Parts: sequence; C-alpha cells; structure tokens
Amino acid sequence: MKFQFSANDKEWHQTILNTFENILNMKIQPVLVYDRKHFSNYLYKNSTKPNAVWAECIKECGTIWLNPHLANEPKVETVNTLYHECLHIKYPKKSEYEIRQLSDKMVPVSKSLTSKKKKFDITHVH
Repeated sequence: MKFQFSANDKEWHQTILNTFENILNMKIQPVLVYDRKHFSNYLYKNSTKPNAVWAECIKECGTIWLNPHLANEPKVETVNTLYHECLHIKYPKKSEYEIRQLSDKMVPVSKSLTSKKKKFDITHVH
C-alpha cells in the first residue's frame, strides 16, 4: 500500500503550520516538503532510514519533511509533529528531549501513540 497525503491533508498542514508560525512568532518561515529527495543535499551520514521518523527539519532554512505514513495515523500525531518541528526551527539549540517536552505539553498525544512515537522520533537534521 502506498502512503500519501491528499490535497486536503496538505491544505490543513499548511493552515496548522501558519498557525504555529504566528503563535511562536517565528523568524524563519517553515516550509513543508513532501519529497524526501529535497533532503539529500543536507543530510549528514546517518543510519536512520527516512521511513523510521515522522518528520525531519533543516533548522537553518525552516524546511520540514513529513513522512507520508502520517497520513494513516491519528490527526493529533501530525499536529504534534508539525509543532515539534517548528520548535526545532524556533529553538535550534534545544535538545530533542526538551523539544519533545514542549511539543507534548502543547499538543498532547496519548500514551499508546507516544510509545510508538519514541521509536520513530529518533533524529533530526542539524
């Protein structure tokens, strides 16, 4: 089965992203990409496969890639993930743990999702 976001999904992703950009008063405007190839120029040599993370961001330019597997997850997972990536862009010096604490406080995800999420949310492009 091929995972992909609908046009409708992409529209609400953009709405959520714009909302977080305003709430966080971000200096760098986050940009969503759905094609993983965009990241090939930026990636450090990393053992994590793209389908092992929900999302990645390039903090310097605000580019966020969303894993198409999120299309089949509860919507709250995508909202939390987008907020999480925006926090990485807004606070590039904060650790993964600190960012996760902040994002889970704002957009709580249920424990059943969080245990699965920890497995996914291992790495970010720096």
